[in-house]
Amino acid sequence: MKKGFLVTLLISAGIIACQPASQAAKEESQKTVAKATAQNKAKKSSKEEKFRRALGAQDKWQQACSNPVQLAPEGIDVAQFIKEMKATIKYPADGKLVGDWKKGESLALLPKEYKALYGKKGGSKKGNCYACHCGDPRIIACGNIGPSLRGYGNKGIDPKLTYDRIYNSWSQVPCSTMFRFGYHGLLSPEEIADIVAYLHDPESPINK
Repeated sequence: MKKGFLVTLLISAGIIACQPASQAAKEESQKTVAKATAQNKAKKSSKEEKFRRALGAQDKWQQACSNPVQLAPEGIDVAQFIKEMKATIKYPADGKLVGDWKKGESLALLPKEYKALYGKKGGSKKGNCYACHCGDPRIIACGNIGPSLRGYGNKGIDPKLTYDRIYNSWSQVPCSTMFRFGYHGLLSPEEIADIVAYLHDPESPINK
């Protein structure tokens, strides 16, 4: 009888002893969840604040182009718009607007596209031209948001116009949806010259 009572007492003591530890673990878990929730809220708030700052930092041209229901910048002198956009364009230090078409091809193609064509590493995520355009006839998975670039070099287009459009498309078409590669610093002037070569050079697969 005493032995059974002692066992029961020990078990009860164990349960009581475990309760504080269990409660502490529960409280620690709640603190961890609360901390993670607070961090997520802060991160979301930070993103929202960053977006608001970006909107607030828009110049008058960007603000004019941010209205999705208009076809042309409202209340803006288009001639002045184009003039100011042209003034942002920077050219290669050596003055050459047509560079190396093979380098341009590597910039225009994604790594997976380059490997599919040549079976080796190459390509870049910087140009991603085929997301919006078709060009090299060997690449059939291409975009149609922009015009086809097949045979581009055979159309008599001035390479300078090509360069300017890639650098800052708004210098030719206000509020164009084409990314402004040079204006936003994604491509250097020399890299843009290489893509110009990719589009214009007779040896480029674009023109085959």
